[in-house]
Order: sequence, then structure tokens, then C-alpha cells
Amino acid sequence: MPVTTPDAHSLSGIDRRTLLVLTGTAGITTFSGCLSAPSSSGPSYEHIEIDDGPTFGPGLQDVTEQGYYAALVVTDDEAELFDFERLSDVEAAFVRGTDFSASYLGLVQVCPLNSSMRFEIVDIHESDVNLTVNVVVRDETPHSDDQVISTLLLRVSHPVPDRISVELDIADHHETFSGTRP
Repeated sequence: MPVTTPDAHSLSGIDRRTLLVLTGTAGITTFSGCLSAPSSSGPSYEHIEIDDGPTFGPGLQDVTEQGYYAALVVTDDEAELFDFERLSDVEAAFVRGTDFSASYLGLVQVCPLNSSMRFEIVDIHESDVNLTVNVVVRDETPHSDDQVISTLLLRVSHPVPDRISVELDIADHHETFSGTRP
């Protein structure tokens, strides 16, 4: 019986377990966050947006009140302040997948927005003492009329600054707010 060598481009040379691992890893990499580079010489970062209710303990809690919140999450203990019951699997994987020995999370919350609105990160600047995030909120079609707390999470490599500052534009309205560790 002749022995055949599978074609290098064929899936028949990959066993089922390897295929599942590769597919799962690609899926987590694809959905765990978007790797982005800001328009300035700022740091590279990954980000994910969460449109839900109060997902972070010390953060915004009431979707009916206008509010802005920013914080730096820099330890596993601080990450436990997320309400993992409210987070989707992808969102929870993004938070839990953060290696706090090498990176930290910048958290931005705004409400009330509606779930058709999206954060557009314009720029990120980092110094020894401050992470500055410039964000615009865009309302995409179809427009929704619900109210949510929108949370933007940014995963940024060390060193950890002392605070996060946010420059936010929503239509003709401009807000500046900041925060530190929870």
C-alpha cells in the first residue's frame, strides 16, 4: 500500500484537534479586540465596545442619567469589579485576557447613548502621567431609540500612567473628563 504525503495546502494533513485549536485561536484573536494604531505617535492598543447597563462596579450605574466616567484598571483585583454576568463571552475574554504584568485597561463610559451609536477613536496620546483618549460618538443607521451605558475598553502596554483623560465629541457637544484607578 503506497504512503501518500498530504498536500501542504490541504486540510487533510491536519488532524481534527489541531484544526479546532487553530479555529478557536483565530476566533478569539479576531473577536477579542481590534489592534489599532492611533494617528499620532501614541501607543498601539486593542479595544472593544460594550453597549449594556452597568458593567463596571464603580462606574456609571443608571442609564437614565447623563454621565461620564473614566478609569484605569491595572490589576486582576480591579478587573474583578466588572460584572461578568452582564458581559458577553467575547467581552469577558477581552478583560480576562489582559496580562496586567504587561498592560492595563483604560475604561471610558458614557450614558445615555443608544445602541446604534459607536465610539470612533480619533487619537491616543500617552505620557508618564496621563493617557489621553480623543473619541467621537457616531450614530449609525438604522438608528435605535433605546438607552444604554456605552463602555469603551482600551488595552494598552505598560508603563501605567497616573490618570486617563478623555476628550469626547457627540454631535455639537464637547465633554472633557478624567479618572484614575477605581
